Amino acid sequence: MKIRQAKHSDFNRIADIHIESWRNSYLNVLPSDFFGEKIVHTLKQHWSKVEIQDGDVVLVAEEKEIIGFIAVWCRPTPFIDNLHVKPSQRSRNVGTALMRAAAEELVKNGNSTGFLWVFNSNVYAIRFYENLGGVQKELDIKEIFGHDVISRKMEWNDISTIIK
Repeated sequence: MKIRQAKHSDFNRIADIHIESWRNSYLNVLPSDFFGEKIVHTLKQHWSKVEIQDGDVVLVAEEKEIIGFIAVWCRPTPFIDNLHVKPSQRSRNVGTALMRAAAEELVKNGNSTGFLWVFNSNVYAIRFYENLGGVQKELDIKEIFGHDVISRKMEWNDISTIIK
């Protein structure tokens, strides 16, 4: 598996993985009608407009094709906005490899902390982030494409702990 910087030409494939991952993981979180054409339109449009700014970290994991991605926006504090792995490729440490590679980039760029918001019902993801040194913080209701979702903040006071 190779991890590399994402290019704009990767964004359509990133959107496909994002859609597939959400359809696989969040059917119990968002209304079922969101997972038809609405999610396709919403995420394709989202990724067609993404602009990577200086300091942002957007990486893809690939083998013969892209199988996962991570997007971290540093505006100014690193916010891990997305980490998604193609469902058929989960439990192969792809997510861990992406988190570690992103943390290495963040540290190299002078960052020391980071955070993300995860759906509170996603116990598996919370445990995954805790295993990478993330600490559970407050709950909040986040607006996700027009839907309110209870979410948990995960923080890293020292993002280098992810690197190991």
